Amino acid sequence: MSTSVHGPIESPEAAIASVSARLASSAAAIGVERVALADSRGRVLAEPVVADRDSPPVDHSAMDGYAIRLADLTTGRDLPVLGESRPGTAPPSMPPTRGCLRVATGSPRPDGADAVVPREQALERTSDRGEVTGISVRPEATPRLGDHWRLRGENARAGSTLIEAGTIVDAASAATLAACGVARPGVRRRVRVTILTTGDEVLPVDASPTPERFRDSNGPGLAMLVSGRPWLEVLHHEHLADDAARIEAALSAAIAAGDAVVLTGGVSMGHRDLVRGAIEALGGEIIFHRLPQRPGRPMLAAIARPERPVPIFGLPGNPLSALVTARRIVLPTLASIAGTRLPPPREVPVAVEPDAPAPLWRFRLARLDADGSARPLPIRSSGDVAAAGSSDGFLEIAPGDRIEAGRRYPLFTWDG
Repeated sequence: MSTSVHGPIESPEAAIASVSARLASSAAAIGVERVALADSRGRVLAEPVVADRDSPPVDHSAMDGYAIRLADLTTGRDLPVLGESRPGTAPPSMPPTRGCLRVATGSPRPDGADAVVPREQALERTSDRGEVTGISVRPEATPRLGDHWRLRGENARAGSTLIEAGTIVDAASAATLAACGVARPGVRRRVRVTILTTGDEVLPVDASPTPERFRDSNGPGLAMLVSGRPWLEVLHHEHLADDAARIEAALSAAIAAGDAVVLTGGVSMGHRDLVRGAIEALGGEIIFHRLPQRPGRPMLAAIARPERPVPIFGLPGNPLSALVTARRIVLPTLASIAGTRLPPPREVPVAVEPDAPAPLWRFRLARLDADGSARPLPIRSSGDVAAAGSSDGFLEIAPGDRIEAGRRYPLFTWDG
């Protein structure tokens, strides 16, 4: 259980809620900008999308065929084809004498037409020039009043809300925006995140470290996790040595410049774990420190107190701990600032034998098989970054539960 001063934190969802509840003013301060529809993919809508007219805006044919009046149907007699209703033009009236009009999918409904006879239900009579001059209805077909019309407003009425604010723009919502004439949708400004990695033993990616030192895998991993979501952006990424003054100065600058800060390392109980002290020296409020989970138990969350609350996440330095806690807890919290929610994880079956339960929430790296089942990967420790590279995400196992073959568990994918 967490050592939170706000009460026990017993689950990842409770951890997210404990921070998100303090960030309402941060979300309000993000602001709105307008972008071209083509540039809105993955952004968070700041306002609802409202139908500017009925959908569809006119009664129209749902099939290629012939608009008819039911009263004109006479067994054994052809209906003469006396004209056409064309898509994109004003609807004509049905002919004053017995007859039908040719229609295509999308053709406006001629005034007085009762139904559409699809071409596949029509026997067509053609002239010497190949023009259809008359039709009869196939014996197996029985046209009925209203057949194959799409009625004005049956999808949505003008003024109705089609997409709620907070929706992340995808292909389907972009199509709806375009249909409503929204060329420059209003979207939330990107949430600006600073990433600070710490540790004297950590070197740049292109370094040739001695066996006692490590390349910085946390920084690039977290930057990819953030920058892979268009509603977030990495404002700054820096590595810091284990120096209290430097950490405090960098944290102060990050709080002033951005919307959230993510640190890795320095959050355990050792004499060289300096992150909590730096947060408290700057007047930050610790929301929780330590969670009942593995990996990632030492995780810390705090709120800085400038004009608007800025969340600070202190993640453990071990690579698996940093990646898992960022995906499971940090990203959903940042989504609350952005005014949206992440989609829920998929429930996937597991293809393994049972394992032993544990009293903590467990996050198990897993790879998806071709049949969609998840196979937990063997890992040595929370520093096993090699295993992370071959995973599709991780399974979440509740305290006291065990992994059993065939059961379904939530799978949090890295790109989900």
